[in-house]
Amino acid sequence: MFRTLPVIILAFLLWFTPLAAANLNVKVIALFTDKALLQIGSEAKILAKGESFKGVTLQSANARGAVVLTDGKLQKIGINQSIQYGFKKPDLSTAIIYPDSQGMYFVKGQVNQTKVHFLVDTGATYLTMSGKHAKKIGIDFLKGATGYANTASGTVRVFQVKLDSVSIGDIQVKNVDASVIAGNHPLEILLGNSFLKHTKLQRIGVTMELQHR
Repeated sequence: MFRTLPVIILAFLLWFTPLAAANLNVKVIALFTDKALLQIGSEAKILAKGESFKGVTLQSANARGAVVLTDGKLQKIGINQSIQYGFKKPDLSTAIIYPDSQGMYFVKGQVNQTKVHFLVDTGATYLTMSGKHAKKIGIDFLKGATGYANTASGTVRVFQVKLDSVSIGDIQVKNVDASVIAGNHPLEILLGNSFLKHTKLQRIGVTMELQHR
């Protein structure tokens, strides 16, 4: 009994894989009045008006073509023509950032659902903030792994933490590594590569465009 269970589970997964993975082709092979022979994925199926198979519903059919309902949309397909359906559009969330008078890129965002201001810093390995910022956000950074860094003010303690979420506009990244420097510096939260690596960054003229990967 126990040895057959994985086989049953595997069969279950294989049965549902086409619908979960989707991205199937629908092709019209033959047309009849209120019926159509369709190639749906790897299977050929005759559907009558109103019938459905693998997420495809035949709305109407005649000698000129078939009208099918897929993904909530009506589409007309001619003989030997095909369409794709069931695929998920990629997340194209984008943020456009403009420079200030000194060429610095500041942007509003959120850390752990708290509103903050970022300074985009492509040279910073981590999203970096001061202990003052961390306290305002409610981050218990003293429990993080401790290290030291040399700054213009001397050697300071640095704490490594994990942020629940960081967002700019519609772009949100969860579980972001960050560094907290004890004290009041840096004055701005530096948006470093622990966040930026999850985006596609490009310059368009003087603007900076971030697009969620």
